[in-house]
Amino acid sequence: MYIDKKSPIPAYYQLKNKIIEKINTGEYAENSLIPSERELSDSLGISRMTVRQALTQLVQEGTLYREKGKGTFVSKSKLAQRNITSFSQTVKNKGMLPMTKVLRLEKIKAPDNILKILELDDNDWVYNIKRLRFANNKPVAIEENFIPEKYCPNLDNCNLTESLYTILTEEYSYKIDYLENVIEAGKASVEDKELLKIASGTPVLKISSVVHTDSNLKLLYEDSKYRSDEYKYNVFVYNNKTPQ
Repeated sequence: MYIDKKSPIPAYYQLKNKIIEKINTGEYAENSLIPSERELSDSLGISRMTVRQALTQLVQEGTLYREKGKGTFVSKSKLAQRNITSFSQTVKNKGMLPMTKVLRLEKIKAPDNILKILELDDNDWVYNIKRLRFANNKPVAIEENFIPEKYCPNLDNCNLTESLYTILTEEYSYKIDYLENVIEAGKASVEDKELLKIASGTPVLKISSVVHTDSNLKLLYEDSKYRSDEYKYNVFVYNNKTPQ
């Protein structure tokens, strides 16, 4: 590694980028020990305070983690979903195999909160679908969807172990325009812990989504819980304009 001391870019920031580059190329593998503060300081000719600033920020961002008395290590890479990319595609992009187990599939009278969220009529029915999602046989997410029957008749005849977005676009010809998401940390229930195989006290990432089509239809509501140690969600935020 080389730090350009004449560059207007701060030395700590250059070091951060160099470390990230080594992680992305595989030179620094997951859970591997990176050089110590002293080693980096001596080899790069920068102060230990500068090195510490770079490493501390990478730890805070989740790229690295520290173990007392042992050193600083590369964190495990998480599945990263970006905006409208489906869970199945997110897993495939990581080079892993997506799998799905249907936990519940029933047609019910739309609950009051779903009537309001999806702007349905009082007598509308919805498909309630609860699924457990896997990446390479590891449980990663619990998804519960509410889809109006009038928008997707006979949905219960489809193979719901496949990507739901694929079914909606290919079988029902809907074009998904955007998602309205609420993202927050949550506490796992007893059932969540059993399904996701996580220890007590492990938080989950909760994402509630309303899926909008290009014809301004609120197509479905999804309430999902993801393992926070395996999954992250990247969001692009734009300044009052539609991205090109």
